Amino acid sequence: MSQNKKKRRTGLFGGTFAPPHLGHLHAAETFLSEMALDELIIMPTFIPPHKEHSAGDTPELRFRMCRSMFGALPRTVVSDYEIRREGVSYTVNTLEHLMEEDPEREIFLLCGTDMLLTLDTWRRAADIFSLCEIVCMPRYDGSLKEVIRKADGYSERFGKKVTILSEDPFVLSSTEVREKIRQRSDLSEFLSQDVIEIIKNEGLYL
Repeated sequence: MSQNKKKRRTGLFGGTFAPPHLGHLHAAETFLSEMALDELIIMPTFIPPHKEHSAGDTPELRFRMCRSMFGALPRTVVSDYEIRREGVSYTVNTLEHLMEEDPEREIFLLCGTDMLLTLDTWRRAADIFSLCEIVCMPRYDGSLKEVIRKADGYSERFGKKVTILSEDPFVLSSTEVREKIRQRSDLSEFLSQDVIEIIKNEGLYL
């Protein structure tokens, strides 16, 4: 690589996305803008290692919903890499794949509060920190001091800074959304119309 060539700033936003909701969309938009990303990869998991798989959907349907939710974002792609490789999705394996695919990229991994607080317990945590820079979109609640303390500890332990995004999150969980679906509530405040149509047509989360 020539000394003048800048590395491509690649954001990775992984998750179950069961279903992808407007909170996820807000996080993706904030991640893109605050980190000045050249590209953002949305990565739905096949089987996440830290969560039970949500009954009533399939990896393929979650991929379709992600394409509908994030498809209009600039510089953004929805990847089916983890779905195609099947098995439990470990972040370190995906990071290694992305670096093999393009060694000239610089990867930024988006985490929420819960992910950040447990990141040092993940498989090959030291390798995760060597392969990417961690970016956290925290809940601005009583956990923020703990997030900052943990981020400082990671910086000291792994020699990599942790960036904390300044934008307030759209506080919403997929668990809450699935409960709203079961209650047959109005979903327009939580989901895009395209995702609502997929859920209705496929009878998901009822």
